[in-house]
Amino acid sequence: MKSIVLLFFLSSCSFFGIQNEEGPKYRILKKDGDFEIREYEPYIIAKTTVKGTYKEASGKAFKILAGYIFGKNKNDKKIAMTSPVEVKAKNSKKIAMTAPVEMRSEGKSFTMAFSMPSKYTMKDLPRPEDDKVAFEKINSKIVAVHRFTWFLSEKRSEKKALELRKWLEQFKTYKTKKGYTFAGYNPPWTIPFLRRNEVFVELESI
Repeated sequence: MKSIVLLFFLSSCSFFGIQNEEGPKYRILKKDGDFEIREYEPYIIAKTTVKGTYKEASGKAFKILAGYIFGKNKNDKKIAMTSPVEVKAKNSKKIAMTAPVEMRSEGKSFTMAFSMPSKYTMKDLPRPEDDKVAFEKINSKIVAVHRFTWFLSEKRSEKKALELRKWLEQFKTYKTKKGYTFAGYNPPWTIPFLRRNEVFVELESI
């Protein structure tokens, strides 16, 4: 989990789990305790896919994406980081932090994604120096979410994904897609029972 821990260390979230970073916008369609069905507005992600175990892949993927948002991109402007400190580099552009960090398993590889600040379009995002960074516009979508606390791990996320699919069995108007995405929102010093972790399953209306 080194990658996610490092990203959260650099973020401005607090000891008490308060999230300050921008994230994809959504509205809640259904809510039942820690379970929700949400409709997300379109947003853009920067992503990279790395082969290996979860631990190996997450570390490599984070290094690639963090390098991009911290200045390894082709742009002639310089702007300040929104959090936690102001950092500038010659001929590069810093991208504001967002939350959460998402990881998705794809066979023997993992894809990590950062959502881009909403002020950017696909045309005006700084071009990455590393060709392993790709952009994707995520269209409006409906997802089921299981929110949980304590520490995020691949094994725990898989367990929560199974619980989420079990909860979804009551809804006959939705069909679940394969796979799941897990996400974390907090820095490592956040009190464990105040941490925010989530598992997502994408849905299709029947």
